[in-house]
Amino acid sequence: MNRKALALARRLALLFVLALPAGCGSGDGVSLDYTGAWQGRTSNGGTVAFTVEGNLVTALRLVDPQGSIWFPQAVDVQGDSFSADYETNTSATDYVSLQCTFDSIAHGTGDYTMRKGSNLLTGTFEAQPPL
Repeated sequence: MNRKALALARRLALLFVLALPAGCGSGDGVSLDYTGAWQGRTSNGGTVAFTVEGNLVTALRLVDPQGSIWFPQAVDVQGDSFSADYETNTSATDYVSLQCTFDSIAHGTGDYTMRKGSNLLTGTFEAQPPL
């Protein structure tokens, strides 16, 4: 091999090695696809259900023995998680905050807080898409 061809081969090999980590895994900027209808149980004996379409949670409902809420607007999935906050002036619920983190494309965990007047309800949940 002549010198120019050898130098070019070395440069190409170096570029390949430098570019390899950027395309591997699910590092920063790369999201997994969590699309599906997720369901789960809360730590208080209730249920959580949400639908992910692309990078949006398009439907979200939390039913707890002491209160329930559905979120009327879509929320963004950012990386491996989403959070939703909703405030109402109804007798059912004054404020709800829910956060979910996906630890795989088949399992997510989260926590929530619901406030109705002076009553505060907190809990955790696990959810997964149907298999």
